[in-house]
Formats: sequence, structure tokens, C-alpha cells
Amino acid sequence: WAGNNDKKKLTALGRLMFRAKAKCLRKLILELQGKNAIDVGCALGHTLEVLCETGMESIGIDVSENAIEACKRKGLPVALQNVEDVEKQFDIVFSDGMLEHFINFEPFVREFCRISNKFVVLIQPNHQSFIGRTAVYMADMIRGDEIVYEYNYRMKDFVSVFKIYNFALADSRPIFGDWFRLLVFRKQPPK
Repeated sequence: WAGNNDKKKLTALGRLMFRAKAKCLRKLILELQGKNAIDVGCALGHTLEVLCETGMESIGIDVSENAIEACKRKGLPVALQNVEDVEKQFDIVFSDGMLEHFINFEPFVREFCRISNKFVVLIQPNHQSFIGRTAVYMADMIRGDEIVYEYNYRMKDFVSVFKIYNFALADSRPIFGDWFRLLVFRKQPPK
């Protein structure tokens, strides 16, 4: 989020994508009935806004000063913080489109599970869907070197890593023609 990324206008496709994510997330949050949530890697606050709209006590964290400043300008509750430094626990730990940017996302999963009382909710690109494969190809053609690299993780990759930390997949929903998946992991009783 270096520079003026927060000032760039969303494309029509981007606006439709965020609306689809927001609609799916609003419905899920009502179903989960959590009291509080943290948005890890909140970026410019698009999904944090949705969490706050639900009336649930919410906070966003990010390591980018520019992202935090953009969220503050929107009046969103945010902190410049690494997830490793979070001490409080939350009913819902949320992250949208962050894990696919790391060659080893397991340390983040460990931290998400550590600070979650009940659920970890992810929105991840679905690179295995037809539209997901097409989108990656088109983005490479249109934006070339400007695009941020994403590792081609499958949904089952996330499921297997969360299982290590005693969180099981409770729900998986398509978003935006299955371009993305909303994954809900529920904390399991101790073995």
C-alpha cells in the first residue's frame, strides 16, 4: 500500500467484486453471531467497513502505515500492528486476500487460530475455478509486471493447515462467480 494506492479509483469490476464480498460477508456475520472481530491485513478497509456496519465490535490491523492512514480517514477503528503482537482474543478473526501472497502462510494461520475464540473467516481467490484461472491470465496480460504476485493455493491447502491447529472447515461459499471463496473455520473442542 505504498504511495497513493488508497486514492486510486476502483474499476467497475472492482466495485462489483467488493459489493459481492460485502453481501456474502454481511449474511455470514449475522449467522455467526460473534460479539467481536479483528480484520487482519485490513488494507484500505473495504471489508472492515462491513464488519463495523454489522454493529459488532471490530478492529482492523495492518503493517502498512499508508493503509492505516487511509482507514483512519474513513473513521475506521485500526491499529498499526503485526498479528503476532495481538494479545486479545476475538470471536471472529477475519482476513481477505492476504494469505495467497506468502510462500508459507502457515505462521499466519497459527496466529489466527491463537487469537480466535470461535471462528476464522477467510476470503481467498479461487484459482481452481474457471473464472479464477481466467482472471489470473487476464490480469497478467493487462497489468503485466504491475500485478502483485499470488501463489496458486487450493482451498484444500488452507483446510489442511487449519486442521493442524484444531480448526475445521465449517462452510465454503462462492463469491463473485466463484472467483473467490469465503471459508469459515470453526474451533474444535480439545482432543
